[in-house]
Amino acid sequence: MNRALVLLILAMGTTCAVAEDALPAPPPTKHQMMKDCMAKQVASDGGMPKEEMKKACKNLTQTERDNEKAEKHEESGEKPDGTPRG
Repeated sequence: MNRALVLLILAMGTTCAVAEDALPAPPPTKHQMMKDCMAKQVASDGGMPKEEMKKACKNLTQTERDNEKAEKHEESGEKPDGTPRG
């Protein structure tokens, strides 16, 4: 009896752990996206001045965020301005 109970508890714990791993990661913040982009720019060492890298990253992160918003609206059946399609 005790062994069955222990096995049941272990199985439940494993199931909970798997369910937690299945949750999608939250989207990165604008700040984190900028940090990642700047790190990639520096690593590529294209010889671009820091201000130009910053401007390029700002444009890139804005485009990525706009694309995410468009995908979200497309999935929900809304137009990008928030009005229902139809």
